[in-house]
Amino acid sequence: MAGAQPADPNQGKRQGLTAATLHGLKWSYTSTFVNAILQIGVTAVLARLLTPSAFGVVAMASVFLRFGQCFAQMGAGQAVVQRAELTTRDVYSAFTSSLIIGAVFGGLFAALAPLAALLFPDTRGVVTVTRVLALTFVLGGPMAVTQALLRRRFAFRAIALTEIVSFVLGYALVGLLLAVLGFGAWSLVAASLVQSALAAVAYLVLCRKDIGFGLAGDSLRSIYSFGGRVSLIGFGEFIGSNLDTLWVGHFLGVRVTGLYSRATNLANLPLYYLTTSLSRVLMPAYSRIQNERARLKAVYVSTITVAAALVMPVSWGAAAAAHEVVGTLLGRQWGGAVPVLGVLALAVPFSLLTHFGAILCEATATLNTKIALTLGRIVCLTALLSTMTRYGVVGIAASLAISELATHLAYQIVMCKLLALRARELLGAYAVGVAAGVIMALALFGIHAGLDAIAWPTWLVLLVQAVLGGALLLVAVTKLGGGRVWREIRRRLADAGYGRDYEGPGAWLMRRAGSVEGVDY
Repeated sequence: MAGAQPADPNQGKRQGLTAATLHGLKWSYTSTFVNAILQIGVTAVLARLLTPSAFGVVAMASVFLRFGQCFAQMGAGQAVVQRAELTTRDVYSAFTSSLIIGAVFGGLFAALAPLAALLFPDTRGVVTVTRVLALTFVLGGPMAVTQALLRRRFAFRAIALTEIVSFVLGYALVGLLLAVLGFGAWSLVAASLVQSALAAVAYLVLCRKDIGFGLAGDSLRSIYSFGGRVSLIGFGEFIGSNLDTLWVGHFLGVRVTGLYSRATNLANLPLYYLTTSLSRVLMPAYSRIQNERARLKAVYVSTITVAAALVMPVSWGAAAAAHEVVGTLLGRQWGGAVPVLGVLALAVPFSLLTHFGAILCEATATLNTKIALTLGRIVCLTALLSTMTRYGVVGIAASLAISELATHLAYQIVMCKLLALRARELLGAYAVGVAAGVIMALALFGIHAGLDAIAWPTWLVLLVQAVLGGALLLVAVTKLGGGRVWREIRRRLADAGYGRDYEGPGAWLMRRAGSVEGVDY
């Protein structure tokens, strides 16, 4: 009937936000998938061209520089995304101040580079590498705000294409070429700078009509009252996330640091990108409904249900296949990374799932609680490292794993209070993921033990594990727990306007799954 009002006046708003979120997820995951494949390939080649020490020097310099990166942007980008209303004065102030702060921190850390040698004694070249990589502060200042503007308007297609192209030109072209020519660690430095420079320029071009120069006192106070606390949290998260690498570098040397950094990279890839891509889209989505706790609760439970079902089986499967993953992707000289990867991969799901609670705290400005949890994680990890370093690099990896589990449990207690979540609801969200993870680990370890005993080539064993793992993951998502995970995915698609006529990837599975239930998102 013409002029008739919808029964639910908020339905159009919900569908618009859900459709924008899913569109953002589509492009964010496109970037995730492509970059993960590219990074795996590039890492496999670079690991054969460079020594563990080369990776170790760059890892040490990067950890030192991250001290400053926590404060070099002062949370301006996060404030731009989180604010319910954003004016032109706010954007100009954020952009100009970020540019200035980035330049100041670049010069400051170039001057402070000799301190890196104190953190990492007996490491040649770390001071010079640190000084050159300090240029990333200058590039990161404007990029923080321009990327935030794109995220705010859900322009994830542009972000995805920028990330893919800049990585290809930075690492797959410049980095590999210089590694072949024998530049060692400098090939990694050049690749990082080229990638950052290309991304910074691209974001500036995409946001050229929105940005400008200016400093307004009221805008600065508003932005940095939120951003300052975000930076403090970021610094605490940096300590918690990098204390293990600092510990390895200081006590065990550059070669072991290289092994540890590669194991960490493999443990988190592609799951780090999987969760980061989702969080980049969820932050603006959460922010828009920050005062609607019932909707936040529904979205959070749905997110945990789907993410756990993907993250746990993949990560725990990687732990079971650590020997094949390291041997195939890195080569024999990286054998010391196998036990480290096995331990770290077990902890990755807790780390990545914790990230969703952290995003929700930030989106709802529940920052004091987040600060307390971050400090608690640092204390816990420090105590564990102090007692378990005697067991070498594996003991350090175990310390990180235990601290991640403890932090995750603490965040879930906060989520239960913040969203009025019952323990039964939360445990139900994890059920499919835990079951699928255990099944995956047992299956892939069985293949490792059986085929290794008859001396199959490592790459062929990994191929068999990958095929079986993919089949098990598909079954877990569509069938395990009565198909709960697949119903959650279909609900979100249906609410965004993709019902039984949706003909995107996997549409045939959707048709088999039956009717779509309604949901209040």
